[in-house]
Amino acid sequence: MTHSNSTMGAEVGPLTSTYLFSATVHLGKALAPIPLLEGGQRIVEPIVGGTIYGPGFNATIDGGVAAPIVVNQDGTTTQIPFIYAYGHASDGSPFYIEETGIGSTATQNTRLIIQVSGKYEGLQKLYILGQPSVNEERTVGQVECWSVPLP
Repeated sequence: MTHSNSTMGAEVGPLTSTYLFSATVHLGKALAPIPLLEGGQRIVEPIVGGTIYGPGFNATIDGGVAAPIVVNQDGTTTQIPFIYAYGHASDGSPFYIEETGIGSTATQNTRLIIQVSGKYEGLQKLYILGQPSVNEERTVGQVECWSVPLP
């Protein structure tokens, strides 16, 4: 079987990403880990505030929750982040963000879905990739975000 760089006759070039924004979230005290029947555990951490800043989006995070699933198998730790945040954009419009992905506890790749109106309404049409990280004390999380064009 051979592979081609074409999709239905159209040539596909290299993907280019555009930096959109960085987000910093402040995490409250986590609940005790919740063991999952299928293996692993869920960690629930409240998001108690934060900021989003960059050329593509500026906002204040009012709250939310980070609830990753952590699975340890064969000496490898996999983390599946589930992050939900809400707040107000710099133009006063409310927003809601869903972020999910996969990776190790050190490096993760995620997709963000942003629901917002006003000045930033165009974010709803973008495919947004993120790379979240959290400090060792698990009190501050950071995510760098880029858009990738859709065909």
